[in-house]
Amino acid sequence: MPMRLFRFVTRSVRVPAVRYPPDPRALFMLILCVVVGVPLSMGNVTPGSIADQMETPYIIAWGIMLSGGALLTLVGTARQTVNGVITEQVGSVALGFACLIYAGAIWGHVRWSGTVPMGIVCGLGLASGLRYFQLRAYLRDVEQLAHEIQLAEAREHRADELRERLPDERDES
Repeated sequence: MPMRLFRFVTRSVRVPAVRYPPDPRALFMLILCVVVGVPLSMGNVTPGSIADQMETPYIIAWGIMLSGGALLTLVGTARQTVNGVITEQVGSVALGFACLIYAGAIWGHVRWSGTVPMGIVCGLGLASGLRYFQLRAYLRDVEQLAHEIQLAEAREHRADELRERLPDERDES
């Protein structure tokens, strides 16, 4: 069983990302992260929450990473360009770190009683990190395809130049 899980994870990292259309569940989670992260980035926390037990600079940094990472991921998802993919990568890394920090805060403050929310938040963080590697594989494949197209065009151009230089055999006979 652990070997199958290892193969699944390594395959998921190597396989290029499917970019479009974006998954509606992922879009919902990203929008929710932006909505939740904005008040946190201003130091506003709900009394009695895990964030209420953290120091203010950490709350602000976490809120900025959460809302900023989710927003960058949404913007990158909306743009169907290389820069859009890179923007989505940067957002995924920031969102992943923000979620893993929060999962660690849950564990540090409530231990086993916070297992379910910690697992959900940690899962989102790990999925965001996995998305980064999928997008990296996607960019690598697109770059390789562009290189192959460029080589094919160069060969075709070179063949055209050689055809122009060779004397026409029909004229000589």
